[in-house]
Amino acid sequence: MRFLLPLLAFLLPSVHGQWKVDEGLQMACNQTGSMDSWHQRDDAQSAVGDKCAMRFNVATRDQADADEFCQLYAPWRFEKAVREDAGRPTVTCHVEATFTCRTGWMQMFGYCFRMPDKNLVANFTDAQDICAKEHGVIAYMHHRYIVGVWRRFFHGVSQVWVRASETWDQYIQKTNRVDGDALALAFTGIHYNFAVPANSLIKIDPSIRLQVLCQYKPNNTAAEVSYLGRRYSEIYYPVVQTDNGILVRTASSYTRSSKNKDMCKKAVKPFMSYISGPFLSNKEALTTLRQTNFPLTWMYRAGVDSDQDYKALSSSQIQQSCSKHFYVMNDDGEIWSTPAKQSTKCTMLSYAINTLQGTMLYQMPDARSLPMWCALGQKVEFKYRTDDGYTLYHRKNGEVVGHKLVTTEVTYDEAKKLCMAEEGLVSGVNSDDEAEKMTEIAKKAGLDTKQIWLGGKRRAECNQIDGFSEDPNSDCGRNNVIMWEHNVATAFYDHWWRNGEHHDNPSYWKGQQNCLTLVVGSPAWSGSITAGFLDDISCASKHPFFCTKPADIDEESLWGKS
Repeated sequence: MRFLLPLLAFLLPSVHGQWKVDEGLQMACNQTGSMDSWHQRDDAQSAVGDKCAMRFNVATRDQADADEFCQLYAPWRFEKAVREDAGRPTVTCHVEATFTCRTGWMQMFGYCFRMPDKNLVANFTDAQDICAKEHGVIAYMHHRYIVGVWRRFFHGVSQVWVRASETWDQYIQKTNRVDGDALALAFTGIHYNFAVPANSLIKIDPSIRLQVLCQYKPNNTAAEVSYLGRRYSEIYYPVVQTDNGILVRTASSYTRSSKNKDMCKKAVKPFMSYISGPFLSNKEALTTLRQTNFPLTWMYRAGVDSDQDYKALSSSQIQQSCSKHFYVMNDDGEIWSTPAKQSTKCTMLSYAINTLQGTMLYQMPDARSLPMWCALGQKVEFKYRTDDGYTLYHRKNGEVVGHKLVTTEVTYDEAKKLCMAEEGLVSGVNSDDEAEKMTEIAKKAGLDTKQIWLGGKRRAECNQIDGFSEDPNSDCGRNNVIMWEHNVATAFYDHWWRNGEHHDNPSYWKGQQNCLTLVVGSPAWSGSITAGFLDDISCASKHPFFCTKPADIDEESLWGKS
């Protein structure tokens, strides 16, 4: 394969929460000039993820070469590679982001990766702690292309700690100087303590200090379940895509009983998700099933499952006893009927589908043994949960976080330690509304006039100037001079600053105000000025503080109780 393009430098955004779009793929799609192909998922419960057909000016030998190229340069869920040899050779990589990663994390092969700080080096134990504070773990080598992908997406990386299964042991190189039991990936191969060929996998002394690469597994999504269904179909019975998920066919045959849901649990184990139960038919799903070529399989049976389950259809089903048709009433009141070969007895209310004969519906005795269709992934609204004491807040960017007020007055460094002890961080603010909600929490706790620590700190390179630079584009400009630590928020705005009677903030008074607070009420220094809610202050002073952590999706609300 001859790559005729420079390495791509995909800019990354910043941490926390659940997202409605994968920003990494959106940025990559834009950078490759492919936004005309961009398709954003309809909502967080969509069975189709974010998609892009990224075009690259690259010559490849054959289709296999093009497929390999796409997996190296577009590491989302791979759909297909389209080669174009006429004129200037190109490869178009069709990919889907089935998951959504938090801002600042890049999705690769179904996981989210991030380097907290490319200038940071740590021993193996400290690296584990650093990733834990990012709500992740040390990066794992999941895929055969992962080394090349990491190197292309994380510029400036030299050597990093990693984890891998024993199948990678055959590739481990000895350093003959600092060999040990901690696994690392030496991209450049050159380190103060060792020298090995580039891209070597090594096991070394865990006390050596290397760069840190973290990962986490995002929450499952309907789009990922649909992707797994397509892959599952490559090696097993084809799954059937519906508007709100997929249908999975069991391999074994069963009689109809109250245990059918347990059988479905086993059938969908490869999807690592909760099931919504046996297949409840509607017109659209039955129409889709016509495209399959399976013989008799069980479908929903009235009379065995609870009345609540029977009524759980998005479109109500009506079966008239001893009729010659099976009736479906859709949401518009339209009656759609399919001829059904019925038993002469009206007591058999179970039905089977025969897709070999135009999706015929048959009444069946319960004792008949047949395979069964199971439904996976019903559309529901997400519910979020967080730890006790934390108040949920839904940010406009789709992120959901929890904030907890701690009224104990401590220094900024002490506040950081106390939040980290709860696997959280000192809070950030992303909007006027979020600041208002946090102010309400403080006032309910009796803090009517207080300054409360937030997770922002002055840039070290700006310590030599008074206050802030008048140049808004400078790193030391008013809205850049303080930066959010650990990416707990994303920006600052002029109107957020609470000014004093005789000074504008952030003032960096006497060169001692390096930390950030939320201003509640009207402290004496602000006089009659009440607009704005941020102030810089000495890190050694003592104040209450807010802790934050990302909210988790309640999985029962995502896939229903099992």
